[in-house]
Amino acid sequence: MRSTATTVRPDLGDQEGERQDEFLPARTPIADAISALIARDGSISDYLSPKIAQGEARGPIPQLGTAEWEHLDNGDPRKIGAVFVAASEWTTITSLRRWKVLDEPRQAEAERRTRQRMASYAICEAEDWTKQAARPSHAQLVRRRAVIT
Repeated sequence: MRSTATTVRPDLGDQEGERQDEFLPARTPIADAISALIARDGSISDYLSPKIAQGEARGPIPQLGTAEWEHLDNGDPRKIGAVFVAASEWTTITSLRRWKVLDEPRQAEAERRTRQRMASYAICEAEDWTKQAARPSHAQLVRRRAVIT
């Protein structure tokens, strides 16, 4: 059975309610920003969904700005629903852009590690390892020195 012990997050001190499970990785500013985006998008979705559902109850919602949308009455819930659908899509697109910006440091770190790995491969291929293998080991050198003295 797993322990439910918690540790205090070092950046927050001993504030009540700010404890984290010791088995989870430490929170980072990027993780906090992503959590804020998810919460914000969730609350926006919670606000828009009922309004879109009202329009869908009256029939299919046309795309914003189309001729079909323009012919709807201004008080028609489908016309207003199209605006809310567009707002929902815009929120999703903006969030994806923000996620990309927040993800750039991780991508840069992955690229740096890839460059290091490729450099180590190049170094290994450039070395004549048969020559290195023919050299005496440390233990052999110690034994030789012991015999000489």
